[in-house]
Amino acid sequence: MTDRYAVFGHPVAHSKSPQIHATFGRQEGIAIDYRAIDLAPDAFLAGLEAFAAEGGVGANVTQPRSRCAPR
Repeated sequence: MTDRYAVFGHPVAHSKSPQIHATFGRQEGIAIDYRAIDLAPDAFLAGLEAFAAEGGVGANVTQPRSRCAPR
């Protein structure tokens, strides 16, 4: 059985979390399906509930970081 996990955010395509967790799973022999799911703030709750209802067992949330001028 493969456990399903996700990182939620908007935007989230830049996230390295899926690659990091896939590598960890391979190294430890754990079947992990870890995805980046882009959800606008107004769709977050429904998206998280759908993820859980579809068998998701864990998730985290990322918030975009604004780009700052170099110091």
